Amino acid sequence: MKNKIMQDPREIFGPIAHIYRSYMGFMAKELEAYGIGSGQHDFLVVLYHKDGISQEKLARILNVSKATSTRAIRNLEKEGYVFREKDEKDLRAYKVYLTEKGKEMRTVIFEKLISFNNILFSDFNLEEIETFRLLLQKAVLKFFEPGFEPPSKNPNSMEELPSE
Repeated sequence: MKNKIMQDPREIFGPIAHIYRSYMGFMAKELEAYGIGSGQHDFLVVLYHKDGISQEKLARILNVSKATSTRAIRNLEKEGYVFREKDEKDLRAYKVYLTEKGKEMRTVIFEKLISFNNILFSDFNLEEIETFRLLLQKAVLKFFEPGFEPPSKNPNSMEELPSE
């Protein structure tokens, strides 16, 4: 092994899991009024990066089951944020697209994400935030779908967030 981790893995993964659960709870509460359920905003965020991808690819990118993906997309479709079309190349598959209402939610969702980041990093200085971001990106790149990497820009700037 290249680098053996000598400390208890819970010292790293416990806080990561806690941050993730806090993030999911925060976003669920903040987006409840918009009819967007827990975790469903993540589907929209992926579509803001790459609109018109297959349901299967969405599930792979978000590392969720096809059933979870189908439920989330159906709810977003029912709420008017996305629509599905049969894939012309594979008639068994669907591609998912943002509606105008879905596109309009981009600003709201990213404002909520920035609010969560501001809470998370309220006791960090800029250098610590950048170090944390770089280390997380280095750690997570092994798990991303090829061709779909996290944004590498400053998460506090709306201009630098992934485009539609």
